[in-house]
Order: sequence, then structure tokens, then C-alpha cells
Amino acid sequence: MHNRFIAFFIALAVAPFAWPLPSAALQVRIVPGSSVTGAELFQQKGCASCHTSDRMIENKTPASMAAALWNHSPEMWSAQKQRDIQPQLTSAEAADLFAYLFSLSYVNTPGNPGRGRRVFETKSCSQCHDIEVGKPRPGPPVSTWHEVNDPLAWAETMWNHSHIIYTELASRALPWPQFSIQDMLDLLAYLRTVSASQSAGFQPGNPELGRVTFENACESCHSFGSRTTRPKIDLMKRAAPDLLTDYVVAMWNHAPLMRQRAGTDFPILGPGDMANLVAYLFSQRYFDQEGNAERGAKVFEAKGCAGCHVRGRAETGAPDLAMANERYSAITIAASLFRHGRTMVDLMKSRGGAWPQFTPAEMQDLIGFLNSRLILKAALR
Repeated sequence: MHNRFIAFFIALAVAPFAWPLPSAALQVRIVPGSSVTGAELFQQKGCASCHTSDRMIENKTPASMAAALWNHSPEMWSAQKQRDIQPQLTSAEAADLFAYLFSLSYVNTPGNPGRGRRVFETKSCSQCHDIEVGKPRPGPPVSTWHEVNDPLAWAETMWNHSHIIYTELASRALPWPQFSIQDMLDLLAYLRTVSASQSAGFQPGNPELGRVTFENACESCHSFGSRTTRPKIDLMKRAAPDLLTDYVVAMWNHAPLMRQRAGTDFPILGPGDMANLVAYLFSQRYFDQEGNAERGAKVFEAKGCAGCHVRGRAETGAPDLAMANERYSAITIAASLFRHGRTMVDLMKSRGGAWPQFTPAEMQDLIGFLNSRLILKAALR
């Protein structure tokens, strides 16, 4: 099962590191690392002995992944005890594992080639591109395309050629086609059946390099949070993505307006820039979903967290969660479970308490609350 997914990894490419925070908090913020390393960890940590990777992506958001892992932990530890294994996860390893698990969502959200053919025709793609070589169409035939196996590389090519495409459409009095996420998935599935590329995959993207691309090519109009006095489009206020393909769609749909505003300063992306840029955008938005701190405070009390971590610290030895060196996220919750979960479940049993269960919304709100209580300090790496 593992080998079947190798070609589909959406590698976020680098080990976790700390991005500057939009708030005043100085704790390290862990972001996703390498999905390739995460795939190896899925095997090395024994996950594959009980789980198949295609079932793991049923929980598609970080909060739902963390909640499912938490709720499942006592059962997981019992199974590990029977196998005489006790894997540990650092925050860096949890980040890699989360990147891997999310990467599988693209594989399990396939497009439909039949619908994609209709998209190709109804969105006017067929007005400029034929399938085979030899037809008098202005654009290159689809059979010669090599980028469609990697949607990000394809989006990069389309972005850089958007002026030519826009000019040709205008000469034919055709509007710029707008795509939905499903449209794009279906279109790419169809293009792979008729192009030089047959399999779907993503080349590794480096968020750190993507940040440089963002600063050079996008920051004049866009920002993450209120970090400047100049009015910009705050991407933190936009809906978080479900798939990396969301960014392919957004970049395509946005291209004409961007060209209109940028004029001759319209950014041309170099090889790999799109993958790096999307990795950066994705790490900033998808894994930065904080819930409601006020609701999270109620979850903290209702689930018994305060009993050990606030009122009962002297008795239980539980740590003060406000003193953490890492900013809380689904990733750090997962890592803490592997490091301290068995101690927590034993302690709760000794106190007559049941292991609390969380919904994804409760987990997200709890994370928001925990971050709201952090004692600000610079974390050491």
C-alpha cells in the first residue's frame, strides 16, 4: 500500500522551522516538514502494522487528525504493548508525519476524466488546443504537454503564459475561464489521459524558498495578518485550503486581475517557484487554524485538563501548559501524546477519570485557548 502512494507525495520539503508569528508570541511555531520523511516514519514508527495509509486521510484537517489520534490513543497504546513497541515522536517527526498524511488526500480526491473532457470543451480550452499534433490551433496540442502529471508545474507554466492565453481569448471574444476545485481535478485527470504524462504527482516544494518568492513577487499586494501599515489583501482572512489544488485554481482564476494591476511588473515564475510558493502559502494557512479561545477555555475545564494542569499540578506533577516552548498546534498535540500520553492515561485511571474524547472543533478551540495562555518567551531550539 505504501509504495502505491510514493509518486503522489506533496512534499513540503524541509524540516520544521519557526516562521515569524503575526502575534506577539515568541514560542517556536512548528510547521509541516517533509512528507517523504513522514512516509518513512509511518513505517518506522509501526503505524503501518495497524493502519493503511489510504484510511488515514479520512481525517483531512489538522484538528481532525489530532482529535482522532487523541481519541484513539488508549487503544493504540494497548496494541503497542502487545507488540512490545513504544514509539516516540518529536515535534519535528510529528510535523513530517502530518505532511505525509495530508499529502495522501490528493490521491484520494481524484478527478473524473469524462467530466474533465467536458470542462476542456465548455471552458474554451478546445478553442486553442487540440488533442493531437497536426490541427491548425494556435496553442500547442495537449499530447505534447509534459507538465500535467504535476499540477503545480502545470500551474506554473499556465501562469507564465497567461498573457498569451488572455490575448488569444480576447481576440476570439472569449471570457477568461473560471474553474472550481472539482473542475480543475477533473480537467487534470482528463489531460493526463491524452498527454505525454499519465501519472499524477507533485514535485517537492520548499516553503522557505517559497517565502522568498512570496516576498519578491506577491508581498506588494498580499500579506499574512496585519504586518504592515499599507493596505493589502490579508490572506489570513481567506478560507483555508482543503487541497493544494485549491491554489492551482486560485492562481489561474486570479491571473487576469493580477496582470491588470501589475502591468509590466507581472511576476514570471522560475522553475519550481510555483511549488515552493504553494508550499509556503499552504504551511501558513492550512496548519494555522486556531479555534475560539473562549470556547476552548470551556473545553479545557469540561474535559478535565484543568484538574491536572492547573489545580492539581502539585499532586500530579503535570506541567504548566502556559510555559511551553512551542506554540500549540495539532502537530505539537500529536507529539505530546507520543511522549507523555501513557503517563496521562495511567494517571487518569488512578484518579478514576475516563480518557476524554474530542471532536475536531473542540480540539481546534482547545489549541486556540492554550495559545492564548502562553507565557511569552523566546524558545530555544
